[in-house]
Amino acid sequence: MNALKRQLAQMPRRASLRSILVVPFVLQIFAAVGMTGWLSLRNGQQAVNEVTAQLRQEVSLRIYQQLKVYLAAPRAIAQIDIDAIQLGQLDIEDTGSLTRQFWRQRHLFDSITVSAIYFGTEAGEFIGLGFQDDQTWQIGRAGQSTGNRFYSYAVDGRGNPATLLEQGQAYDPRIRPWYEDAVKVGAATWSPIYVDFKDPRLKVTLAQPLYAEDGRLRGVVGVDFVLSHIREFLQQVKIGRSGQTFIVERSGFLVATSTQQQPFKISQGEVKRIMAEDVEQPLIRETAQYLSERFEDLYRIQNVQQLEFKLYGERQFLQVVPFSDGRNLDWLIVVVVPEADFMERIHRHTYTTIQLCLLALAIAIAIGLLTSRWIAQPILQLNEASRAIASGDFDRIVRIRRVDELATLAYSFNQMSIQLKASHEQLADYSRSLEQKVDERTQALQQEIVERTAAEVALRLSQEKFYTAFRSSPDPITISTLAEGRYIEVNDSFLKLSGYTLKETIGHISLDLGIWVRPQDRDRVLQTLQSRGPIRNQEYEFRNRWGEIRTMLLSAEIVDLDGQPCILAIHNDITERKQATLALQAEQEKSERLLHNILPQTIANQLKEGQTTVAEQFEAVTILFADIVDFTALATQLPPTELVDLLNQIFSTFDRIAERHGVEKIKTVGDAYMAVAGLSMTARDRTSAIAEMALDMQTVIPRFQRTNGDSFQLRIGINTGTVVAGVIGIRKFAYDLWGDTVNVASRMETQGQAGKIQVTAPTYECLKEHYHLEERGTISIKGKGNMKTYWLLGRKR
Repeated sequence: MNALKRQLAQMPRRASLRSILVVPFVLQIFAAVGMTGWLSLRNGQQAVNEVTAQLRQEVSLRIYQQLKVYLAAPRAIAQIDIDAIQLGQLDIEDTGSLTRQFWRQRHLFDSITVSAIYFGTEAGEFIGLGFQDDQTWQIGRAGQSTGNRFYSYAVDGRGNPATLLEQGQAYDPRIRPWYEDAVKVGAATWSPIYVDFKDPRLKVTLAQPLYAEDGRLRGVVGVDFVLSHIREFLQQVKIGRSGQTFIVERSGFLVATSTQQQPFKISQGEVKRIMAEDVEQPLIRETAQYLSERFEDLYRIQNVQQLEFKLYGERQFLQVVPFSDGRNLDWLIVVVVPEADFMERIHRHTYTTIQLCLLALAIAIAIGLLTSRWIAQPILQLNEASRAIASGDFDRIVRIRRVDELATLAYSFNQMSIQLKASHEQLADYSRSLEQKVDERTQALQQEIVERTAAEVALRLSQEKFYTAFRSSPDPITISTLAEGRYIEVNDSFLKLSGYTLKETIGHISLDLGIWVRPQDRDRVLQTLQSRGPIRNQEYEFRNRWGEIRTMLLSAEIVDLDGQPCILAIHNDITERKQATLALQAEQEKSERLLHNILPQTIANQLKEGQTTVAEQFEAVTILFADIVDFTALATQLPPTELVDLLNQIFSTFDRIAERHGVEKIKTVGDAYMAVAGLSMTARDRTSAIAEMALDMQTVIPRFQRTNGDSFQLRIGINTGTVVAGVIGIRKFAYDLWGDTVNVASRMETQGQAGKIQVTAPTYECLKEHYHLEERGTISIKGKGNMKTYWLLGRKR
């Protein structure tokens, strides 16, 4: 209450009487109209929120349903072909009947939904019908009749191959991802997104394996879907004025967008997919970055998300819908709509409201001025009389010809003037007595002024020393305002680092100069200083006027400069040091990967710790030896480089099989291959893993042929038991196994038969429940005597 009284007492000194009379009246009108406009704007924003939420849901549902329609067609076609083959209606040996079937099926669905239908056999034959970029259908063939190369044919009116259009590269369907994934899963499955074999476009395949009645794999039916169809559909979806939508994998790779940009780029003949965060369209790019920062891992999005975020200071409405088909197709549908698309009309209404408010304000001011003049004129006469009295003229009389409160006030004022004249004479006498006291006080004040001047000189000298140290410091130093980051002082080191002149820096805002590579870094610095206090060595990225990016360490604290809170910051350039550290880390990681590729990780760690002999006993492992039959004779017929290249292809295939089943490759000696399971897996899994690997090796070896066209064959031996594993010696480390179990496994291979897998009795006991085995009988094993052995034939259904 006292503060309010003081403010009212000071108002006559600050404003005229007319202003005091007019302003409150005008403020009331302005407040009423302004509140009405604000409520109108707020209600409009709430309506926009509801409309955009409904729009996002409708667009997301439409895209979701269209994707379901797209992906249902490949499933239906694949199942139709599988049923036709199993019922005997299609003969997979008659390639003509297959292409005619595919030709008829192209009318079942729109060509933009299904782009290719094909069948690959376990013998490596391929026959298919595909819709090309030139809007024509072509028949594709590969196999023994084409020299295992991909041939493209034109199609006649009945679906038969006509003119040979192209002789492509070598093609084996059995090593294509769609074929391998279908065989591995054993059921219909979607392949990962991949680049088409012929044209630079992204595709996904629905692959379904075909089995005979005895469980033998006969081949795989594949139906392709080109992702460009999704992009064309998204471009037709209208989302406000500038809204966008895109589909992304959980890994962050782009599937399709509503823009013209392809979800891949071609560099030096190689097609590479792009991440959603690298899209050229700013709204899609910033939305993807927001999702990555908010969820860190897109796999965390398991249900529909409706979110909001700001881009360039404007709100963006976002909806994310998970989409899946089967167990291995998992995408995210993202719809983003700018609030500005719907707020334009509301802003126009708000502008109209402001104009009406200003008109009402002008009318109120005019009425207030007329009223205030009528009230203030007699008061002004009193004001002039009071000034005259203040200047010593006590004979001034105020005459007002009105009968109201102001006339009474004038009469009182005249009486007060008479009394003041008498009081003034009394005060004159009193003032003379005070003059002497004032002289004495003046001398004392002069002494105080001298002392204060000396203190100010000392303070100025101290400030000059600080300024000299500030300007000459080798570290870049800045002083900027706390709120907006406007530079007040910078030293020469900072000007050299940034490339700007002092005139270009002082008074300018750091964000406007583009010095912060990531503006959010400056926001985090401000929040930390205000909530936690000084910052020490916080890393951020700095951009100079030439566009060069430097890595800096920031130390800062809030200081008071003439009553204004400011940030005193020291910037330390660590670019070269960080680059050297990263290079050293990269080299260390490269060495670690090389060492772990040669030795198991546990063994590599022990050797790095300084152990010279590393050995460990394993009670239950399963060992595989494999040998290529009659490979020695072939070695005399081929040049050394061709021989090594052939061995590399075969053993690389074996390595991929071992990695797939979790088996540890030990070594190769000539054309022999050794592997073990049980060093890092449970006893229950190790024998099955070796059995699966052996069966897969027998499956893939016929793909490799001798010079005369005959396929290679393998002898494989397997044994289960105890071994000692480790590394010995001090140079050229090699991981190896020792023990009787190893020797017996080797004998199983050398005394086996071509194309067969021979196992011992301990291995038989581990496999008999889930695999078909046949007793071979008793054979004589060197160093062991007679042993009963078995042939491993295959898996049980």
